[in-house]
Amino acid sequence: MPTLNDVNAARQRLRGIALHTPLEPSLELAQECGAAEVRLKREEVQPTGAFKTRGAHNRVALVAESRPEAALVTASSGNHGIAVATAAMRHDMRLTVLVGRSISPAKLERLRALETNRITVELVGNDTDDAEAEARRRDDAGHAIYIGPYSDPDVIAGQATVGVEILEDWPEIDTILVPIGGGGLIAGIGLWAKAFKPGLRLIGVQPAASPPMYAHFETGSTDPMPIAPTLADGVAGNIERTSITWKLCSQLVDEVVLVEEDEIADAMRWALEVPHLLLEGSAVLGIAALRTRRIDVAERRVAVVTTGRNVGPETLRALF
Repeated sequence: MPTLNDVNAARQRLRGIALHTPLEPSLELAQECGAAEVRLKREEVQPTGAFKTRGAHNRVALVAESRPEAALVTASSGNHGIAVATAAMRHDMRLTVLVGRSISPAKLERLRALETNRITVELVGNDTDDAEAEARRRDDAGHAIYIGPYSDPDVIAGQATVGVEILEDWPEIDTILVPIGGGGLIAGIGLWAKAFKPGLRLIGVQPAASPPMYAHFETGSTDPMPIAPTLADGVAGNIERTSITWKLCSQLVDEVVLVEEDEIADAMRWALEVPHLLLEGSAVLGIAALRTRRIDVAERRVAVVTTGRNVGPETLRALF
């Protein structure tokens, strides 16, 4: 399991790579949901367009220190693959990015643009679940080192630096809303936030179309479940049965709520029209939860992590 020392080491490693992103007030969102104050933690402004740069660069840097000659493999719905590719370039390492055929065209295009003689992108199976299984197989066979998107202590320690910045910039905060896919981001934020502010409420948000962590909180199950298409493609997919995020989230997260597809679309439109932010579907899950009052945040100070901006024009056109 990752430790607070791991988080501090990750922060040093990420200096000059990951931005200390803004924590911007949203008066309009606070008025809509009845909170005392709402601020958006703007991770979409990272150079790769998503928070994933933190965990990916931390993990790849550690591998590069010990085995610079090694080949890497990763599986991704887009943002993690982009982040691992930029990290591999930084350390001149070989990498194969495996993606399912359901990947969004915008993210596939972004990944293809990063291909070199040392970085390749392969389509494997239908979705992220298939890509992850193949990446694990290659790791088990000794062909490459798997850089996982969430079930990795070094990745989680890197993502935890989001929580470090939130508490550093806003010590009075009492609630944080975080999108959940595999659970690495919310586990990292919780690891830091709960250590220094145990009474803080940490709430995860998933699309109803892909709710494995919600189901775990409701029933205790880690069984794979059917996953439907969702605008929040960045968090879509099942979670590995052996993932350390099941335990971490059970210990650190207070609640997981679901939002529907039309609510995600409404939140994306709101982000464009009110604060004028380009956000992908997975990035607006917290906004959607507040605007639909899925949780009671009356008189609370709430940070919402907006995780990424890698969304294509075809998706945006469909919103209007």
